[in-house]
Amino acid sequence: MYLSIEVTNFEDFDPRINISNEEIEKYKSKKKEALSNLKDYLLDDGNTLDGDKIQEHLFPETNVDIFLSHSHGDETEVIKLAILLERKGFSVFIDSCIWGNAFDLLEVIDKKYCYNTCGTTYNYQKRNYSTSHVYMMLNTALHKMIDKCEVFLFLGTPNSTSLKSSIHSQAQESLKSPWILSEFTFAKFVRRNSYFNYDEQKIVAKSLESMVIMDSLQVEYDKPKLDYEITGTALSNLLSRIQPSHRKIVLFKSLYSDLKKTY
Repeated sequence: MYLSIEVTNFEDFDPRINISNEEIEKYKSKKKEALSNLKDYLLDDGNTLDGDKIQEHLFPETNVDIFLSHSHGDETEVIKLAILLERKGFSVFIDSCIWGNAFDLLEVIDKKYCYNTCGTTYNYQKRNYSTSHVYMMLNTALHKMIDKCEVFLFLGTPNSTSLKSSIHSQAQESLKSPWILSEFTFAKFVRRNSYFNYDEQKIVAKSLESMVIMDSLQVEYDKPKLDYEITGTALSNLLSRIQPSHRKIVLFKSLYSDLKKTY
């Protein structure tokens, strides 16, 4: 990764082109199918699952320009942005539209390994153990994708951020999702690279779960700072200036000039 950016007020983003529901559904259809038969992922002892093979199937690594970090509650608008970026010639990563669903994988594993002896309820300890493995597979895969991308782009909306108030401190902008927290934290410390090098110009581009509803438990986390910020409106204006015929360096140089450094 080279650069991390937060799009503030992403709800104000306007793609300025019509993107049909058919296009959105087609984009979602790229998603990997869940594992249906665990036998293909057993090691020689006949009982141990091969975590690496499961990751390769459900959460494969790909080379992308832009990693879109977002709340699943904003998925439709995020897909519209992804379609627009791809029309401009960029490769984009949205985990829910490309990878398999970790919760579907959990269900398959739990039905095989986590029932109590009665066969009608799950064992609490076994379920915790299976969940930790599946979540670690997904979290590891997300970190690998962030490392491989050029730009980590977080799309901030009321679905993903809020103000956390406490009697012990002033209000602090916070994140609602542990997955986004993990992405933010990794993006802050991951090695910095740039893949957009153009020898002819000698330019280094220095710019650029299924939705889970819990009725009782909610947790918020202080939101770490990314490298830069840009508003949803400014992002709309920027993308309207870029044509598909432009080289990628044009967008990243333009984006860099429109960014606001956060610290």
